Amino acid sequence: MWIVLSLVASFLQPPAPTWLWPVDATPGVVRDFDAPASEWGPGHRGLDLAARPGTTVRAPVSGSVSFSGRVVDRVVITITTAEGHKVTVEPVELDQNPARRVRAGERIGRVAPGHCARGCLHIGLRVDDQYRSPARELGIERRAVLVE
Repeated sequence: MWIVLSLVASFLQPPAPTWLWPVDATPGVVRDFDAPASEWGPGHRGLDLAARPGTTVRAPVSGSVSFSGRVVDRVVITITTAEGHKVTVEPVELDQNPARRVRAGERIGRVAPGHCARGCLHIGLRVDDQYRSPARELGIERRAVLVE
């Protein structure tokens, strides 16, 4: 019985975060992850976190900077972790060209305007070249929903 209660309690608790928040305050999620039906199909490949333009952006994980630059109309930075996961944040006004390696919590820039009407920071995650929600790594609670 104790084991069952422990398992139930563990499902009711939000997961422990393994990343740091990319902005100083714990922001709300403005737009949630929406997995595409196919590799090139429409969807939303990350989370949009409420953050006003000018808000400090910090590296959510430690790793090597595998990309930083303009993609279409915004600056994107991608950090590759030791496990090979790719973490992307955008839009960012970089303080300078980022170092080849960053530490979790290190300031990398500021939120740039233009992604959401009131401002937000997009954070994405690719594991084994598959996009998935970074909610668990950020410690955001998700509950299963039964669909009939």
